[in-house]
Amino acid sequence: MREVSALELLTELESTLPKEPLLVLMGESHYLKDQIVKKYSEKLFGGDISSLDLIKISGYEFNIGEYTNIVSTPPFLNNKLLIIKDVEAISKQNLQKLLSTKIIDNVKVILIYAGKEENLGKENFIIVKDYTVPQTHIEKWIEKKAKDYGKLISKEAVKELISRLDSNLFELSNEIKKLAMFVGTKKSIEEEDVKEIVQKMKEEDIFEFINAVINMEKDKAMKLLDYFLKTTSQENIILSQILKTFSIYLITYDLKKESKTQKEVNEYIASLFGIFLKKRTLEGIYRNLEKIDIKTLVKQYNVLTDIDIKSKSGEVEPKEALRTFIVEKVTRQY
Repeated sequence: MREVSALELLTELESTLPKEPLLVLMGESHYLKDQIVKKYSEKLFGGDISSLDLIKISGYEFNIGEYTNIVSTPPFLNNKLLIIKDVEAISKQNLQKLLSTKIIDNVKVILIYAGKEENLGKENFIIVKDYTVPQTHIEKWIEKKAKDYGKLISKEAVKELISRLDSNLFELSNEIKKLAMFVGTKKSIEEEDVKEIVQKMKEEDIFEFINAVINMEKDKAMKLLDYFLKTTSQENIILSQILKTFSIYLITYDLKKESKTQKEVNEYIASLFGIFLKKRTLEGIYRNLEKIDIKTLVKQYNVLTDIDIKSKSGEVEPKEALRTFIVEKVTRQY
């Protein structure tokens, strides 16, 4: 088994296809997961998604006999790629059989696994668990994405875009495309273009919403959500900002237990998200952590993470899912 980060694997894919026949993509839905699958397809089929040798199945319909037949039968043309989604739905017994089944040459298998991490053995496969993206890489990625649409983008515009959308690569990709269309015949995307087109949520507003949620103030949380939806039409951006803020709470809780100072906590948060929290915001987090039940916070975060995953796959509509979350989970009985 070889463990690499998503960025390391994408870098490797720029020059060559890994020799291992099996790839396991652990964790929740992520832009880099999609990019890895896309790169494999491009390497094997030149991006031809209609190829007969590109096979997709769900773990809910998994059959070990069918799998064995697919990975032991030569491709129609040059290469074969089998993509299995929802691997967490496969029984542990069948998963171990899958991992130990021999895969013939010119056949590659990708397992997309959103379940909890477990021991998958030491077979000949690659595993990806780390999807973190350093700030400097995000900036370069934005510049490259703009170039794909035939545009340059100023350093100021890049920083403004990140301040509004953070490291959400799905949303960054969508907004760069919109910005490229908005500037029309102009060669470059500038800071003022970002400010005009891309909605921004204020730090104070999003933390006020989270405070209402963790303090079980249902009516206030619903009013703030309605305000966000009215001023920012992109529900996924709202959800992304909510998840980021919950993450900051949980990170602060862990670092506080390690007796880190507020300055050290803020520096660590800045290293992850590229922004320093305002002093009063961080002090407010500290005060809240003194009086809330961390187990409830974790449960709420897990529910929101599930909404995020399902919204990206189209299973739920984020606006209604967030409303349901407030009604059902922002309650003293939760």
